[in-house]
Amino acid sequence: MVIESKHLAIGAHTYIRSDCVLSAVSSIGRFCSISTRCFIGQQKSSHPTDWLSSHPFQYTDTALTFDPVVADVTIGHDVWIGHSAMILEGVQVGTGAIIATRALVTQDVPPYAIVAGTPAKIIKYRHDPHTIARLLDSQWWNLDVQLLQTLPLNDPAAALDQLENMQLKQANYPRIEITRKSTAILPAQPQLTMA
Repeated sequence: MVIESKHLAIGAHTYIRSDCVLSAVSSIGRFCSISTRCFIGQQKSSHPTDWLSSHPFQYTDTALTFDPVVADVTIGHDVWIGHSAMILEGVQVGTGAIIATRALVTQDVPPYAIVAGTPAKIIKYRHDPHTIARLLDSQWWNLDVQLLQTLPLNDPAAALDQLENMQLKQANYPRIEITRKSTAILPAQPQLTMA
């Protein structure tokens, strides 16, 4: 896995498989499942498109600079991202969303939507609007896993009924935070010659 993000927070119980690139992404929620070879936060303009050339020779070892503004991706809770999916910078992926294998996500994904294709389009929703609202209101991802495992997880309506009738205490989950310090390329030291 390659992490290029300047600051990234990852929620509890989230797993990320091998060969992923986390480029421009600031947060990944709890209980997310990220498959292999995903690229999250791909820049939309990593080369200048309105200059003489798109090649980096124009701003390498010259007075010109090319430093596009990049917006971070945010990923909600309980998101499943399939193998080799790519999410472009600035996209917000809603809680409960599923991104299909090899999808190219160019725009925001609503909560509990299933998206697929290039570019990714909504195929359907995981649940009806009423159940989606109840799931979001429940914020079940803030609860202890041991409590969640006592619920009828294969019947969301019944699980939500039980949650709504319980005295709930939020879990105190740790989260991972990764912060990169700025780096700079220093100019080569001049060669000293002895006269």
